[in-house]
Amino acid sequence: MAANPFPRWTSEVAADAVVVRPDDIAAEARGNLWSFALSPEQAGAVSAAHVEAFAAGVAEGRRTWLAAHDAGPMVLYWWHDAQAGQLRFSMVSAAHGRLPFGCEVLAAGLAEVVRGWLGSPHLQGIPSAELRSLAPGEASAEQPPLVLPVWSVVLPAATSPRAFSGNTGE
Repeated sequence: MAANPFPRWTSEVAADAVVVRPDDIAAEARGNLWSFALSPEQAGAVSAAHVEAFAAGVAEGRRTWLAAHDAGPMVLYWWHDAQAGQLRFSMVSAAHGRLPFGCEVLAAGLAEVVRGWLGSPHLQGIPSAELRSLAPGEASAEQPPLVLPVWSVVLPAATSPRAFSGNTGE
């Protein structure tokens, strides 16, 4: 039976510093980005509760790091990258007032993001056999714009984290 990877991942994240660059949202987003993928065996061994406990542990670790380094408030945000088959999170300074996505962001609950990831038929990414090139203009004519469900909280928060409702960005 496959082992639950979340305790190991929590330790890895906890050992990593946070990039704080309130003058550069892209540097923060890239520098704080983490991606997690599950093998089919691991996906069968974990539950949504495991993932939610992992996210809570990450949030607490990041809150502690920010408080210890007297950093300003930052937004911790999680999403399911369906193309890569990954659960991802990153952080940016709350002062930016937005998240660094080039699409519409839909404020979502963590449970919704987790269900999307664990329920995906493409936990290892979309097979190249299922991809095709689009003709010029085809994407805008046939595809609705991407709307990405994202769960976010502002850290550090002395009590319970509050939701961040920042909109799209670059």
